[in-house]
Amino acid sequence: MESLIQILTDWGYAGLFLSALLAGSIVPFSSELVMAALVAMGLKPWLCVLSASLGNTLGGLTCYWLGRLGRTDWIEKYLGVKPEKVEKMQRFLQGRGALMAFFTFLPFVGEAIAVALGFMRSNLALTTLSMFAGKLARYVVMLLALMGVLSSCTPPKAAPDKPVVTVSIEPVRYLVEAVAGDRFQVSCLVPKGASPETYDPTPRQLTELSGSRAWLRTGHLGFERAWTERLEANAPDLEAVDLSEGLELIRDTLAAGHGHHHVDGVEPHVWCSARNARQMALHIAHALTRLDKAGEASYRQRCDSLCRVIDRTDSLCRALLARPGADRAFMIYHPALSYFARDYGLRQIPVEAGGKEPSPSWLKELVDTCRRERVRVIFVQPEFDRRHAELIAAQTGARVVDINPLAYDWPEEMLRVARELSRI
Repeated sequence: MESLIQILTDWGYAGLFLSALLAGSIVPFSSELVMAALVAMGLKPWLCVLSASLGNTLGGLTCYWLGRLGRTDWIEKYLGVKPEKVEKMQRFLQGRGALMAFFTFLPFVGEAIAVALGFMRSNLALTTLSMFAGKLARYVVMLLALMGVLSSCTPPKAAPDKPVVTVSIEPVRYLVEAVAGDRFQVSCLVPKGASPETYDPTPRQLTELSGSRAWLRTGHLGFERAWTERLEANAPDLEAVDLSEGLELIRDTLAAGHGHHHVDGVEPHVWCSARNARQMALHIAHALTRLDKAGEASYRQRCDSLCRVIDRTDSLCRALLARPGADRAFMIYHPALSYFARDYGLRQIPVEAGGKEPSPSWLKELVDTCRRERVRVIFVQPEFDRRHAELIAAQTGARVVDINPLAYDWPEEMLRVARELSRI
């Protein structure tokens, strides 16, 4: 039950609507806990009330329709309401009509009222409006009580020990933390295992983002493009920093042969390049200095140290890939290494076809390409299915290798790719 409540809470208003629907129907559930959690998280209280009232009304109408169907066996089985209780309620409701649906929010007797009104075939429109009014009144009272409890019992929220900045993905968190040191706390939006091209931030993240000093965007990830306006509207004082500004970007005209296109025409995996990472580190240092002028010397020094790590990683990758017999082409399920391939003169062959799973004809073409290009490595990321990669590998003798371009340890992931391609 606790895990279900957590899931519904993460869904925000939609989760509250669903929890209230369940609570008002034949399923025992507590929408109050979900509503309390969402209000405490900072979601708009009156939207919470409206979502809960609508869901609970729809749930209550399931009891009404069970009564209207006249299935006393279902009523007793699913609602636990004895037929004699329904009959008693019908006698009580005689002459009072659909307006009594207002009281379906009451515990113990609410379901019996809804069922009895169904048996009596009370006016559906008037029943629905009366039921909604009662549910609305119930949640309004509950909200007022909840806000009173929160204001009287909850101590003032202490300010965080350090100011917060938010990033989109883990590798960028590595870069920002390397520059920020202990002067900023760094929060990441996309959790481990999620795709940054399709990820939807949770209501809790939207609320927490309003407490950040800045959002350091990667630049062209799918969820960033889709959510920028909403994120900035939710936190109007938030400074948004595009870390891809000034980078030499790969656009569709260059990537058309990869069979993969993006909405804004830019290949978004800019961090998979030492050259890009170095420029991003400079952007980060400038952004943090604007936010915290007193830390300028620290940010400059830490940025220089990070750039040395990036340069060393770049040198090691070049040395590995310069070995005699090192691969000059590789296959990858999702084309996340376009910038890596560009920097080191490699050919990336994606398994995806136009961002979709490969068709049988495309798989055959991939097998032929793999043999022709002497591909020995097929990279697969953890958020994608590896079955197609294994099928191609079985027919060509290539190795399937797990990589994670979204991992926090940026230098290690860059070196992992270079090591796998340099294995003789």
